Amino acid sequence: MKYQKRVLVLAVDLDNDLGRAGISTPILGREQVLDAAIRFALYDPEDSDANVLFAAVKLADELRRKGYEAEPAAIAGSGLGGAEASMHARQELEKLIEEYKPDGVIVVSDGSEDELLVPMVASIVPVYGVHRLVIKQLRGVEETYVLFVKYLRKVMTEPRFSRMFLGVPGIILVMFSALALMNMLREALLLVFMVAGVAMIIRGFDLEDKIVKTLTETPVTLVSYATAGLSVALAIGLAATQLMNARSITPDELAETLRGVTGLLGFAASIAILGHAASKFVSGSLKLTRELVSIATVIVAVVLLDTIASALNMMTSLSLGEFIQALIASNFALYAVASVMLVAVVWQLARMLERSIFRTSAPSSEKRGEHDTAQPRQTQATSGG
Repeated sequence: MKYQKRVLVLAVDLDNDLGRAGISTPILGREQVLDAAIRFALYDPEDSDANVLFAAVKLADELRRKGYEAEPAAIAGSGLGGAEASMHARQELEKLIEEYKPDGVIVVSDGSEDELLVPMVASIVPVYGVHRLVIKQLRGVEETYVLFVKYLRKVMTEPRFSRMFLGVPGIILVMFSALALMNMLREALLLVFMVAGVAMIIRGFDLEDKIVKTLTETPVTLVSYATAGLSVALAIGLAATQLMNARSITPDELAETLRGVTGLLGFAASIAILGHAASKFVSGSLKLTRELVSIATVIVAVVLLDTIASALNMMTSLSLGEFIQALIASNFALYAVASVMLVAVVWQLARMLERSIFRTSAPSSEKRGEHDTAQPRQTQATSGG
């Protein structure tokens, strides 16, 4: 009698979509894999992993008709991906091999990502082949057009997408055209890159909602942040203009520029912090520890930068060794240590002040609560009499 090879038709789900649908793996047997395919298709009809399971069952049936002893099976990796997914899939495959003891495996997958497991499978059991499933799409051009129109309408109508895909490019085109008309093509390109970079930073770090929320808390916050932004822009503009107009960059030029920038940036930071503190106070919050520490940090930063400017005035040429000697001569290390201690003291005092305010306000609120609870009792006693 001719020996029938035992073939395991293995469906691979590296990112464990089956687990998210509540389907446990590994799975072995025609009925079990077919049931998992139906359950997953009902859970997510658009995911191709259901088609992989059906394909494994179909391929196993075809092999049986050709005289092989074939069983469909399924293993899954992990949603974490990487080595974690590969190790989890290996453990499940070893369980299947121990239970079914196949002569070889045919891997069924829907993409190159799942096929990354083929070398791992081959290291455990012979791989007879890889069956890659390609999902057929009817009316491909028409569906592509419909999908394009759908996303285009989404970009045009939803503000969250239209701001990024229409608003920012619109600003860039207007600025580029205006500067190009004034024969400032170089400045136009630099400004375009700057605006695009700022937009990418805001979108990449998801700062849009935070900025809008901060600016719309109270009018005080809006005014303070606008003033701070103008001060920062003025500081950058003045520093760039002063350095560009200087014939040669000397230590005295750098010191003068640093002092001017330090004053404007310190003012901007202080205005922003005070505006945020005023907004919290108006809203009824007395937790101002962070704001007090921030103000102390700004003062410390201004003092340290002014010390650096004084060190620059002591220098005769721009060299690292002379700069370090000037810092030592200006007692920069002493100021830095004192600054750290000052911030720590302010932080501790602010916390103590916050706790004392909380203790002072707590008894009055408790008395109000007792008065509110006593009033119904008195009313109830009067009505009972």
